[in-house]
Amino acid sequence: MKRLLMTACAAMLMAIAGGALAQASGTGEIEEKNIPIKVTEVAPGLFFQYHHEESNNAWLVTDAGVLVIDTRQHPRRAEELLAAIRKTTDKPVRWVINTHAHGDHYFGNSVFKREGATLIAHRDTAGMMQALYPLEQKRRQGYFKQRGFDPKEAVLVMPDITFDSALTLNIGGRSVELLYLGAGQNPGDTFVRFPKERVLFAGGPFSKNSWPNPSFTPSMANWVSLLNKLAAMDVDVYLGGHGDIGNKSDVLRQAKMLEDFDRGMREAVASGMSREEIFKTSPFAQYRDVRNYYRMNLFINSYHHFLTTGRPENAYP
Repeated sequence: MKRLLMTACAAMLMAIAGGALAQASGTGEIEEKNIPIKVTEVAPGLFFQYHHEESNNAWLVTDAGVLVIDTRQHPRRAEELLAAIRKTTDKPVRWVINTHAHGDHYFGNSVFKREGATLIAHRDTAGMMQALYPLEQKRRQGYFKQRGFDPKEAVLVMPDITFDSALTLNIGGRSVELLYLGAGQNPGDTFVRFPKERVLFAGGPFSKNSWPNPSFTPSMANWVSLLNKLAAMDVDVYLGGHGDIGNKSDVLRQAKMLEDFDRGMREAVASGMSREEIFKTSPFAQYRDVRNYYRMNLFINSYHHFLTTGRPENAYP
């Protein structure tokens, strides 16, 4: 019976396969399309920088100074971000928000701390930054090597201010809401809402047309539920930690993609398939064109660990 179940599950996964599954390393090498960096003013004074190869950023220009969301994955990249900001304003950077504790979103903190910014994050994001900094360094080594960046320059710079559930900033007559709705991709996932502009920066949980890393999530069901909540918000424009500018349909599509991943993995594990057997089926190929699919072997490995141990591969606390 077990063998029949394994065969049936393998057939199900193979039916959506379209070729051999890529085998990425776990040290962060980039294998992305070379799409030019693009800056878009999504609302008056609110800018979004889309960086297909790496991570995204946003900044709000106000009379009282500039607020920046996320700081890239190395100080050299943060200097490039600062240069992009300087093309839109000469006002000082006063605040920085770290949306989550992946190194590609906060390893540039030192540059903005030098500029005199106050750094803000959820308390769980701050805790993960502290606890998992060595892991994040390890996960970036391949990328640093590719780019010729010195890993020692990516030092840990912690937030100055943390919050628990919500924090509203009134900056130069503009309202900015920091929201925590529970763990999605990570404990501490922070959403930055600009209510008047009807724009949401969604950090880690949402990335338009991009596979997210599941190795930190304590609950895929909560993550999907959270995306559905985001789609129901009074928001028109969704800015992800990766991927281009999105809308409600894009958020719901990612929720569906994660549901399919969760269901397919659960069925495979329940049938007794090993990680290696799942790899060989080239699963979830209906999403082959989604950014990061070449890392599917890592995602399968991580979620297999979660389903067989009950804990995320990179658990916190």
